[in-house]
Amino acid sequence: MKLKRARRAIAIVAVLLSQSLFINPSPTSATTPGTLLHLRVASPETDYPIRDVWVWTPPLGKLNRAALPVVYMLHGWPGSPSSMISGMVKPLTAAFAAGAKPFIAVFPDGNAKTHPDSEWADSYDKKAMIETWLTKKVIPVVEKDRLRSKNERAIVGFSMGGYGAAIIGLHHPELFTQIATLAGYFITDDLTNAFGTSESPHAPSTYLNRANNFTWFLAEGKDDFTVPIRGQAISWAKKLKTVKAKYVLQTPSGGHSFTFVSGEVPIMTKWLVWPKPPIIPSPTPVQSPTPIPSPTPSTTPLPTPVPTGSPTLQ
Repeated sequence: MKLKRARRAIAIVAVLLSQSLFINPSPTSATTPGTLLHLRVASPETDYPIRDVWVWTPPLGKLNRAALPVVYMLHGWPGSPSSMISGMVKPLTAAFAAGAKPFIAVFPDGNAKTHPDSEWADSYDKKAMIETWLTKKVIPVVEKDRLRSKNERAIVGFSMGGYGAAIIGLHHPELFTQIATLAGYFITDDLTNAFGTSESPHAPSTYLNRANNFTWFLAEGKDDFTVPIRGQAISWAKKLKTVKAKYVLQTPSGGHSFTFVSGEVPIMTKWLVWPKPPIIPSPTPVQSPTPIPSPTPSTTPLPTPVPTGSPTLQ
């Protein structure tokens, strides 16, 4: 009990720090190879009725974007999409250049106001509905060009995001077949009461009998002494073994940092298995039966454009 109170006090400090030190400014495409698109997607909640998502598409060359698989990448707490982009895009770019099969990386914002340690959950009081937002709203928007099959989709997370990837994946075997956790945990660690009095629906072990529907990438640094991270990857691997689930366990040197994450990215990209890319037909241009004369230029000046922010997507 004393330990939980102490950790809750640390959590309050983390909330304050996360508003200034830990959460980076919104990412920009200026220093990011490929294309970084910022979307604003409506969420059925009161904390953030509009939530932010960044979608990174690697340099395509001759590839068709609609043929690429999609990986959803969840940040920790304190954390942000910006921190994940900063830690992931550079090693992903290098891995793809070295021959790993490319994919689109999606960085949603899983922060919350009422229960700051959101756990990527639908909170009991519905103040935050992050899991529903991600699975029901974000996926259709991001994959608007072509809704992927579950075999063309994966979910990855760091720290709290590793827990989020595990529990959201287990809740939705119809959406994902591959789950990767980087310094994640597989117990409930609800420091700001997002779960209310009911923790069982949020415990990965509750869904152990469906864990063999997925392949798992479990990574934890040998020098990571963070509570509750320490020992979680090995513990979950033992449980996966009891249900004959396929997994890879990585325990390299390293602590709870993006240096550790960056080191695991090349290995994780090789571990991911994707089906053969679908053939996406190029649109056939429609030929007009008769030539259309060019319009006469208008002498009326055009109105000055009004700047707008990123679109809000329902």
